[in-house]
Amino acid sequence: MGIQERKEREKEQRKADIVRCATKVFLAKGFIHASMDEIAECAEFSKATLYLYYRNKEEIFLHVINNILDNFIQYIEVRLSEVDSAIDKIRMIGEAYLDFYSNCHGQYLLLNSQESIAGIDLSNQESYREYLNRTSRFWTLICAQISVAIEEGYFQNNVKAIEIAITLWSTSIGLMQILDSIKYQKLPENSDFQLQLTTLDYKKILRNLWDAILTIYYK
Repeated sequence: MGIQERKEREKEQRKADIVRCATKVFLAKGFIHASMDEIAECAEFSKATLYLYYRNKEEIFLHVINNILDNFIQYIEVRLSEVDSAIDKIRMIGEAYLDFYSNCHGQYLLLNSQESIAGIDLSNQESYREYLNRTSRFWTLICAQISVAIEEGYFQNNVKAIEIAITLWSTSIGLMQILDSIKYQKLPENSDFQLQLTTLDYKKILRNLWDAILTIYYK
């Protein structure tokens, strides 16, 4: 390995270390309350070293989000491989989303928290195009399953795959928001209401919601 190649590898490793530590800080504190000082401390670098590799906190945040999107898309792709029919694949996307919410809750919050990036213009960051590409890849993946179902005659011919996708996804986000509000409500322990909430089958609720929506578009 040549000197230049070694330096390039070390540079990429440092950048990866910074993003890895930034992920921990963002997951713990959110974007707004996290600081470059905390990221530098976690990575055991000086704050000045961070600025050698990234222009600002926003750029680091986008790299973190891009990594999470990669994980999320892969999460869905693995689950899609478990079923065969187009309709089952569509339903599996909803279940995968709920499982991602449960198993990777911090990552879910970073992807979906509006307050984390409210009022912040990320479009001038170098990695913003990568973010847009990943977002497009995500919607393409979802719409592809719906398009197959349309071609196979499950749905009305005049309906657009993106219309169904957005309707399903909006419903899912609504359910996740309800789950979060329930999780952080300060209710008396062992109250009847609390007990009912903890015993609900939320995967079943999501299936019922998606099935109700899909029924609207059936032929």
